[in-house]
Amino acid sequence: MADNVLQRYLAAGETLISNVLLHHYKELGLTTSQLVLYLQFKSYQDQGMVNPDIRQIAKNLGTSEVQVFDQLHQLITGGLAEQKMQRQADGKEEAVYDFSPLLDRVALLVDQQTSVAAAASGANERMQTFNQLEAEFGRPLSSMEMQIVNDWLDKDNYSTTMIKLALRQAVLNSALNLNYMERILQSWDRQGLRTKHDIEEHERQFEERRDSGQSKRQSGQPKPRGPQIPIYKLGE
Repeated sequence: MADNVLQRYLAAGETLISNVLLHHYKELGLTTSQLVLYLQFKSYQDQGMVNPDIRQIAKNLGTSEVQVFDQLHQLITGGLAEQKMQRQADGKEEAVYDFSPLLDRVALLVDQQTSVAAAASGANERMQTFNQLEAEFGRPLSSMEMQIVNDWLDKDNYSTTMIKLALRQAVLNSALNLNYMERILQSWDRQGLRTKHDIEEHERQFEERRDSGQSKRQSGQPKPRGPQIPIYKLGE
């Protein structure tokens, strides 16, 4: 008995709904009744019934056909659905309800949410960069210095990663000022170095060349002549 119930349950299929639509349908202009009506249509259309029986949908909802048609009319006038003529397998054309406008609005909402999240992330990274600069400088940035950093980000399109790496170079070379950092940033920009990996790889190669040059200069120097003087440890 239980197996038969489970089989009928599975055979009935499932209707998937985007969480964006489920959580934000009010923002999209849907009422709760319209959302449930859309799901009724979707449940049939997902099974290939592009034009489900309005009488059956009304029965499922426990309402009248007039109320279903009224809700559909509101969806159409609200720009969330439209009625189209669609050619059927037998060659005849039939009016069907298309909810593509609703799905387009869902996609637009996702895009807007992504843009807002990216803007918030960018603002947070900018603030972190200012805080890191002030921490290393040991003082608040002046309004002119803040404008310079903002120009790096907005006009020169230097990333916060590039600025932080330039700050690290300034700290290592005991040259904590924006002019020094700007020369570093301009040098990286001319060489097309914009990612952390590329910049660090460039700095690593530079250090290797410098160390190699020092080793060659030292190896080319003549060894001092004279007696070897033994070195004794104190206390021996």
